[in-house]
Amino acid sequence: MSTEPLRLDEAGALFPYVNTTSEWVHRCAKRMLELDPELDPLAAMHTVDDMATSSRWRLMLPEAVAEALYADDRCAGPLSFVHRDTPPR
Repeated sequence: MSTEPLRLDEAGALFPYVNTTSEWVHRCAKRMLELDPELDPLAAMHTVDDMATSSRWRLMLPEAVAEALYADDRCAGPLSFVHRDTPPR
């Protein structure tokens, strides 16, 4: 049984939810670093902090978001968390 608080969706179904954005960001970044130990922790925090502003991601459990980011996608190739202002080479 999950210890997450539960929230109702529009259809009345219960689903787990992380109440605070700061906890959500911390847990998601922690899971990203577990999945990719070479990832810069600051880059993970910045990425996740940005993602937390999107209800699409925020309504998911943070560990599920991190795992979705690292899901095997042969077409997309490896993830890159390079600063977006960096010009392509």
